[in-house]
Amino acid sequence: MPTSLEIPDLDMDEIFTPSPTNDLGVKGLGEGGAIAPQAVLAGAVEDALRPFGVVVRRGPLSPSRVRELIRTADRI
Repeated sequence: MPTSLEIPDLDMDEIFTPSPTNDLGVKGLGEGGAIAPQAVLAGAVEDALRPFGVVVRRGPLSPSRVRELIRTADRI
């Protein structure tokens, strides 16, 4: 098992990208993490419904939308 002596030195850096939508260039807290959950859920639903041939192209993934996806899916 490698230890800290075997890994290369790490250089920490910061990338600053100001928001163009306001004068201060600030962004709301947590906005970066708000994108992934929808994609993760869509992928999980698609994986679970793969036997039905479901392909998720858009949301929202409400129960009625999932039923519609199953009804209109191309069976594998």
